Amino acid sequence: MGLFTQLEKFDQKLTRGYARWGRWVWRTLIVVPVLVVLWNIGQAVWGGPRGGVILEIHSEIDRPILGFSVNGVAGANAFANGGGSITCCGDVSGDTAEVIWTLSTTRTQYNAGMRLEKRNMTLPLPKREWGENYLHVHFMPGDKVLLGWSKDSFSPYEDLHNGGYKTRVRQDVKDKLYGTGKMN
Repeated sequence: MGLFTQLEKFDQKLTRGYARWGRWVWRTLIVVPVLVVLWNIGQAVWGGPRGGVILEIHSEIDRPILGFSVNGVAGANAFANGGGSITCCGDVSGDTAEVIWTLSTTRTQYNAGMRLEKRNMTLPLPKREWGENYLHVHFMPGDKVLLGWSKDSFSPYEDLHNGGYKTRVRQDVKDKLYGTGKMN
């Protein structure tokens, strides 16, 4: 049997199959892409928050922070007792957050014998709402870390009415973090 004879037989079978199933083939070829497009639109409109996260560092400790990361997404540096900066963009998701940071030293701390220290902590990641793209990481004295989502660069924990350049964590948040008991 020659090649052309086999091609003619294949063409006859294909034509016969198309006559029987052609309507279903075209329906499938149309319906599947339409369903994929509708699924993607549904996820974009009603799906959960996702996408790039902007990390913003806030430091209230007496040592500079040389660098930090949340679930492997690197963040910026911060001065001692100072604000910091932001880094963009990474994917921070899941139920827990592993925060790793490196404490540096000022010149006087270095002369006093302090050296670089690496710290880490695993804590629950707050629930992210739609539109919240800023993850604020507050480093507090005593190796405490606060995480909070916001829709802009203002932290949910900041006292925005203090009038100063350096914003501080509100007292009610500190009371929850450290407790309100008296120190002896």
